[in-house]
Amino acid sequence: MRIRILILLIFSLLMFATTTISSPVAKREFVESVATFVCPAKNGDTSGSIQLGKSGVLAAPIEKKNRELKKSKSRVLPLTSKARVVAGESPTPLLLSAKSGTWLALSQCSSSAGEFWFIGGTADVSSLGYFQFTNENLGKAIIDVELWSEDGNESTRTLTIPPRSTKNYSLTTFMPGKKLTAFHLLSRSGLVSVALFDERRKGLTAYGGDYLAPNPPPSKKVLIAGIPGVKFVKKSKITSQRIRLFVPGESDAVIQVNYISPTGVFAPVGLDSLRVPAQKVVEVDLSDLPSDRLFALQVLASEPVIASVLTRGMFNNQRELVWSSSVEATRGEVMALAERSGYLSIVSNAPEVSFTVVKDRGKKSVVTLPIDAMAIWKVPDTVHEIQFKATAEPTYLALAIKSISGVATTSLAPAQSKELTALPVLDSTLYIPATR
Repeated sequence: MRIRILILLIFSLLMFATTTISSPVAKREFVESVATFVCPAKNGDTSGSIQLGKSGVLAAPIEKKNRELKKSKSRVLPLTSKARVVAGESPTPLLLSAKSGTWLALSQCSSSAGEFWFIGGTADVSSLGYFQFTNENLGKAIIDVELWSEDGNESTRTLTIPPRSTKNYSLTTFMPGKKLTAFHLLSRSGLVSVALFDERRKGLTAYGGDYLAPNPPPSKKVLIAGIPGVKFVKKSKITSQRIRLFVPGESDAVIQVNYISPTGVFAPVGLDSLRVPAQKVVEVDLSDLPSDRLFALQVLASEPVIASVLTRGMFNNQRELVWSSSVEATRGEVMALAERSGYLSIVSNAPEVSFTVVKDRGKKSVVTLPIDAMAIWKVPDTVHEIQFKATAEPTYLALAIKSISGVATTSLAPAQSKELTALPVLDSTLYIPATR
């Protein structure tokens, strides 16, 4: 009997050892780290400002010596010869730049990243365009720039951007003489912020200038919003309007272009079935499109593409060029707006769209608009910040402004990239049986 009890006791102890001592369980918590914004430096005799949306935003010029972020005293910072870094918790800043009597340009400040796509600009004899690379970090950045033109692949250039510095590169240094250009920038080491500016001049005649917003990665579905029409400005004449397309893959693409405006959606004749060769940058004329204040284009392709639209003409008797780049759908953003009257283009399949605007002294109000594919909202000059919430239907945004210096539009892209950093948490427990 005692032997049986002893055996049962030993067996119970073994079962306890194998079932009551748990192995460590790794749980994962995630901490969201927010990247900063980088606003480009001015180049030459330009003027402009950085629209922050509110005062008290942390910002500082980028320079070699260590510079602490300081709270801004106003909602606007002057554009200087040094690029500026802006804290990522703020609304996405907006860069407004002009050259008196020559051009008006508009662009969101961007976050440093390891990859960029651009389609636009030129490297022919009329080009004054340039890339501006900003490295806000303590280590050098090594960037590969893959180049394409109307003749196909133009090889790859490798650039080194020193720590805490800004460097400009003329477009003509990359592929001189080429008219149609597209770029893929990929980091080997470090992260950079990139701005692309296109300016044209022949002799003493200026033909305008504009920033190009970075394109989303190549996709089979592309949306370009905020394209100016003839009616956008009185006494205007569009001399040329063309969509630039590039297929980076190995296969040609069949493309359909849909016209979107507040009055409807349709596929224009001649744009309903385009064949675009792979690895070559092409442009297609848009002169037969209906006249409107602002419109959008949707590109549906059999292969991933990138696309943008170049508008050239006379606006208020001023020669100007305007780039409209493709844009990603908003994910729920807070963005600064130019503190002047402008026009917000909203493209969505939703029956209506609502957003919050912030005015002087932090006063907020909600704007609700019915929408049939596209809506246009005139932005009062008292509104300096806009807050969008994520919607079930993809929503695409662009901003257009006009002044005596010219016309400018920019896509309003999703806010800065956010990274989720996983933190392992060890949770091991030893269960001790109660004593009887």
